[in-house]
Amino acid sequence: MKKYILLGLLLSSILSLQVYAEKPRRFVEFGLDVGVGLANNLTGVRDIMKKNILLDLNALSDQIKSDGVSVNTDIDSAVFFKFNAGEKWGFGISSGVEGAINGTIPKSLFTLITEGNINHHVLEGDFTVFGSIFADIAIEAHAQIGKRLRVGITPAMYVPLIYIPKSSIGYGLYTEDSLAAKVTGEIKVYSPFSLEQIREGESSDYSKALEGKGFDLSLHGEYALFPILDVGGTVSHIPLSGAVLSNQMTVSMKDFKIDGSKLLTDQNLEIPDLEIQEEYTTASYRVFRPLRFDVYGLYRPFKVNFFTLRPNIGFTHVIGEGIPPYFNAGLELRLSVLRLLFFHLGTGYEEAIWRHRVGLALNLRILELDVEAGLRSQDFEKSFNMQGFNLAVGVRFGF
Repeated sequence: MKKYILLGLLLSSILSLQVYAEKPRRFVEFGLDVGVGLANNLTGVRDIMKKNILLDLNALSDQIKSDGVSVNTDIDSAVFFKFNAGEKWGFGISSGVEGAINGTIPKSLFTLITEGNINHHVLEGDFTVFGSIFADIAIEAHAQIGKRLRVGITPAMYVPLIYIPKSSIGYGLYTEDSLAAKVTGEIKVYSPFSLEQIREGESSDYSKALEGKGFDLSLHGEYALFPILDVGGTVSHIPLSGAVLSNQMTVSMKDFKIDGSKLLTDQNLEIPDLEIQEEYTTASYRVFRPLRFDVYGLYRPFKVNFFTLRPNIGFTHVIGEGIPPYFNAGLELRLSVLRLLFFHLGTGYEEAIWRHRVGLALNLRILELDVEAGLRSQDFEKSFNMQGFNLAVGVRFGF
């Protein structure tokens, strides 16, 4: 297992991909990008796309690690306008939606299903979920300072459309001396909209979403260190003021307990109803976008942009939720043919997910079409087993 991790980190420091051009392609540009992704660390397409499907729960249980089964889904979309005054300076405005939702199913649940409680008299675990979806409007400005330095700044206003702090619902099954079971916990969901009205199919006052808006700032710098090497860094979502969400939904499961001691005295076993309770209240919950820091290099062994390698390393920190920072690593391999075709291919480890991508961009000057597809998973060995996918498409118009 260690050799796979070392191999993955090595690959991450060598490959990763996205469309890239060192110089602006158009003076005026309008564009649209849409991307979605899904990942898990249990099953893949190869496991279900068979003529005869054999569901081996014991084999699946053996594959699950101690931290359980992880599921992730994310979205990243934006519309934008850009103006570039040659290579000296430029600015743009964009609006988009981005975010991710993560969940975990405990390994003990699969142990209970496959092995029962004969060899395991105490089984406990937590179902966890956390994530966020943000909408934002940003203004970007960049400039060339001297012959070697490029800098950029992007102030943004953002609104969390949905925010789920790390929450869990736990269960326990105890059969050491008698039978006992419990389920307890809660999941909180915050939004600028009335979730109760949305649930009931009623109209909500969406204009109030801007009342709790937040602001942050992103900075970028790039320096031509040598003719064949540029170095750069990006700090994204530096908090200026947090967004405040005013609506809260709490989904809870409380007071579900089974006391099996009555069986020992020939009494009837009382099993209460498993009730899921929903509560809607007002709130004042402050939210920041994840803070991200990256440093990278642009290595052009032939001193031209035909072939470029871009290693990067950094971290992502979810502010205020007690989640350890994510380590990110990767590198981009890029090919540019006559500034007409742009090809990229690579792999990387980003926010606890292994991501492998391949893409192509066709630049006809007035029109550009981009497409990217990839595989992903929380487990490196399984990331090539079609256990997760991402797809992104983009279109740009300009001159």
